[in-house]
Amino acid sequence: MAYVTRVKRVVAAAVVVGAAAVGGFAIGALPVDQSGVPGVRPTVTSVDSASLYNSAQQRFATGDVVGGLDAIKQMLTVSPVDGDALALQAIWSDQAADEATRRAALTRLTAINPLLATTARDIIEGVSAAAQIVPDTTPKTVSGQPAIVILGYGLNGNGKMAPELVRRVTAGKAQAETTTTAPIVVTGGAPKAGITEAAAMRKWLVDNGVDAARITTEDKSGSTVANAQNTAAILLAQGIRDIILVTSPNHIRRGAADFAAAGLKTVATVTTATDLEKYETPLTRNQQKGIRLEATRTAKIPATRQAGLPVPGAPEGLPDTGPGLVIEFGGKLLETLLGAGSSSAN
Repeated sequence: MAYVTRVKRVVAAAVVVGAAAVGGFAIGALPVDQSGVPGVRPTVTSVDSASLYNSAQQRFATGDVVGGLDAIKQMLTVSPVDGDALALQAIWSDQAADEATRRAALTRLTAINPLLATTARDIIEGVSAAAQIVPDTTPKTVSGQPAIVILGYGLNGNGKMAPELVRRVTAGKAQAETTTTAPIVVTGGAPKAGITEAAAMRKWLVDNGVDAARITTEDKSGSTVANAQNTAAILLAQGIRDIILVTSPNHIRRGAADFAAAGLKTVATVTTATDLEKYETPLTRNQQKGIRLEATRTAKIPATRQAGLPVPGAPEGLPDTGPGLVIEFGGKLLETLLGAGSSSAN
């Protein structure tokens, strides 16, 4: 009779956790085998894993780093070889200044998925570097063979460039005159009156004396996330990993973090003079949450997980999150988190 009672207790524990997962967020204690009977274990379904993952991502999106990490830790007891979960554990443990957990997660992830481990390291290092950027308008002299990347800004309804975009391409032209052999990428879609941001930027640069042969247009993106993803695809195919990033002061840190997540290192920056004095102080650790969250989306670490899908191991790489951006997961909360590091136009 005692044996039957213990088995019932184990099954009941599993049912409670499964029901909690189906209902929403399974972030309490995971079921523990209390029976002492060989071969009897609580059953944890893929619903539990997905629920824990989604709970973690929702918490990260609202700035609850401790709660998100707790849910990820619990998930990893269910799915210890989940690459996305390990990447998130490393990235957000860095936010929490938990070096031991960050290091352990990266070590495990390297054994499972070396490519994703590299991406996680790029995000960690990129966010840290981006947070320290102090915007300035001076063109830079750099070594190596970097590309100049000028980020777009929303056009007026008639397809004409807004004043801030004119200031961005003016800053880009000054940088092009300093690094005379560097290729240039102008990036931005969002057409108005049939004209994309990239096309308008290219025309302005050529009209103002920049060699057209130096300029590549990336005209499909409608966000900073897509700017980074699409530009990285162009430059990495050419063997270029270093960039000089040109944009507005309120956009430079966010942009640099996103480009790091896409595999490009920002070795120098040039900004417009717009509200320069507001961004002289580097981001505090707490202020880094927004650009860290967006960097994980740029790297295509899924914002949500569907129950019942196979646990992503390492070899297949990262699932595509589709055309959605951070706004579809976190909404206005993300905009609040991004704070001084964001720009509403690309």
